[in-house]
Amino acid sequence: MSIKELHIDFSRHHPHAKIVGRRELLSKDIEGNWATTFKGRGLEFTGYRAYNYTDDASTIDWRASLRSKSLLVREFEEYRNFSVMFLLDVSNSMLFTTTKKLKAEYGAELVYALSQAASDSGEAIGLGLFSDKLQVSFQPAFGKGMHSRFEKTLSNKEYYGGPKDFKKSFLQVNSMLNDKVIMIIVSDFLGLPKKWEKYMLSLASRHHLMGVMIRDKRDRELPPHTGQFVVKDPNTEETMYIDTDSYAKEYKVQSLKQEEYIKKVFKKLRGSCVTIENGADFKKSLEKFFNSHQGMS
Repeated sequence: MSIKELHIDFSRHHPHAKIVGRRELLSKDIEGNWATTFKGRGLEFTGYRAYNYTDDASTIDWRASLRSKSLLVREFEEYRNFSVMFLLDVSNSMLFTTTKKLKAEYGAELVYALSQAASDSGEAIGLGLFSDKLQVSFQPAFGKGMHSRFEKTLSNKEYYGGPKDFKKSFLQVNSMLNDKVIMIIVSDFLGLPKKWEKYMLSLASRHHLMGVMIRDKRDRELPPHTGQFVVKDPNTEETMYIDTDSYAKEYKVQSLKQEEYIKKVFKKLRGSCVTIENGADFKKSLEKFFNSHQGMS
C-alpha cells in the first residue's frame, strides 16, 4: 500500500517557529516534561559489591547472591545525558484512520515533538522507520541539524507503506546500534508475529524499551448495527466476511485484551508502554506519555 501525500504538521513543534499562545506553551511543556521525566534518571549498571546493613534491601540481587553464597547489591552510576532512538511503524496498518490524520501521520508528529524535546535537553537522538524492513535509519547524534533531518525523513512519503515485519526490522535496528539507548517504539502493535516477544527480549537485553501504542477507534471496536462487510488484513491480504452485530462484542474484548498483554510484555522487560488514541488532543497525549514513564529505571 502506498500513499499520495502526507498531512504532517511540524510547525507547532518546530524549535525555530515564531509561535505564540497555546503553541508556545505546548512547546515549553514538552521540553519541561522531558527534563522532569528523564534527566538524572539514567542509571548504568556497574557491578556488584557486598551488602551493608545501611543499604536499601531492594538493591539486593538475589540470583547473584545465591550463586556467590553471600548477599550482593547492584551498583549503578548515574548519567545525565543519553541517546534516544525513535522507531516509527510506517506499515500498512498505520495508514488507516477514522479521524483527520492517519495513525502514521499522528505518530510522526508525536515522534517529532518528543525528539525535539530530547535534543533540546541535551540528548543524542536517532530515528528509524520500519515496515517489512528498516526503511531508513540513522544513529543517535547531537546537534540542531538533527531537527531538520527528522523533519525531512518523517515527511518523505516514499518510506510509508508495506507489510509489517517486526522480526526483521528489530534485528536490523539492534545490529545497527553501537551503544545502549532508550528506544521509543511508536506503533499500533497490530499484526504481531508469533513469538514476537522473543525479538523484544533481544532489544531489551541491550536497551531500555518504551512503547507508544497508537490505536484508532476502529482498532478497538466495530461500528454497531452497520450490517455485513468484507474485511482485509493489511499485512497478509487475507479477507473475511463478517457481520458486525455478531462480532462487535468479541472484537472489542479481544482488542482490549491484546493491548493489556502488550503492556505486560513491556513491563516484564522492565520497560513501559502507553496507549494513545489516534486523533486525541496532542497536549493530553503527551502528558499521558510522560506520566506513564515517570520513575523509569
